[in-house]
Amino acid sequence: MPRMQQRDLGRTGITVSALGFGCGAVGGLMVRGDRADQVRAVRRALEAGINYFDTATAYGDGLSEQNLGHALRELGAWEEVAVGTKVRLSLADLSDPITAIRRSIEGSLRRLGHASVDLLQLHNHVVREREGGHAVTLAEARGEIAEGLARVVEAGLARHMGFTGLGEASALREVVADGRFETLQAYCNALNPSAAFASASRGAQDFEGLIGTAADANLGVLVIRPFAAGALTGEPTRAPTAGSPGSALATGGEYDRDLERAQALAPLATELGLESPLELGLRFALAPRGVSAVLVGYSDLDQLERAIRWAERGPLDEPSVRRVLESSLSARS
Repeated sequence: MPRMQQRDLGRTGITVSALGFGCGAVGGLMVRGDRADQVRAVRRALEAGINYFDTATAYGDGLSEQNLGHALRELGAWEEVAVGTKVRLSLADLSDPITAIRRSIEGSLRRLGHASVDLLQLHNHVVREREGGHAVTLAEARGEIAEGLARVVEAGLARHMGFTGLGEASALREVVADGRFETLQAYCNALNPSAAFASASRGAQDFEGLIGTAADANLGVLVIRPFAAGALTGEPTRAPTAGSPGSALATGGEYDRDLERAQALAPLATELGLESPLELGLRFALAPRGVSAVLVGYSDLDQLERAIRWAERGPLDEPSVRRVLESSLSARS
């Protein structure tokens, strides 16, 4: 019987399931779902060998953390899992990020109902020069923000520290090189695979092979948005609990344009003998060197079951990955 592959999370010493459980607002189950369904989904994930759960203060203004903590307590499963959460700093917080980070993790732990988490990650974009929004500068990320995260680890409130790989690629590479961050959340999918394959981003932001850069530095890599916020379905209709996909983050266009590009990839899934473009997307994201886990957000239990089935089939083989890259670039030309 197929089982979930387990992979090292960089140099942390933690082993995580290749398929992670995303508790974010886009999938929506752990934010807007029924409490009983949330518990059933977490139970099923554990049965399948999924042991990494990703949440954040920003998901539902803390509801995701609260609901995940409830499910893990009800199932008595805290000792079986690794949990990562995040801190998003406001411009006001940047006047004293060390205090803000400590305040954020203490709030997260209250909502989770647990004494510590395995991973605390910076949730802001990182840029060289801030031009508004919630981005932080490279100097801030490598300065007091890194110090604040390190102090949380020293205090035993989190075991490890990491960051989200959104922003300017050159700045993100320097955060990797800092040496203190242990994990990277990397934006990578079949519509913009440039974090794994440099320059494979025609018409979109080029993440310049950031996953390989992180892997070479022995950071754990957690792939986010493998379905491009649901665009790889090729369908505009979203599940009842799913949140708005918002902007396409870094894919270089709005969600509607991503839907069009995804439709252009759909015939390839059939040619490769796959169930759907979503299977293509998940197994493609599992393939790059250095990926520890692919984080999928779920809207219902059926989506979870399908993701488990596809992940158990393993990554796409190299010829199939090349076909996806060719089709992705063609769809953007």
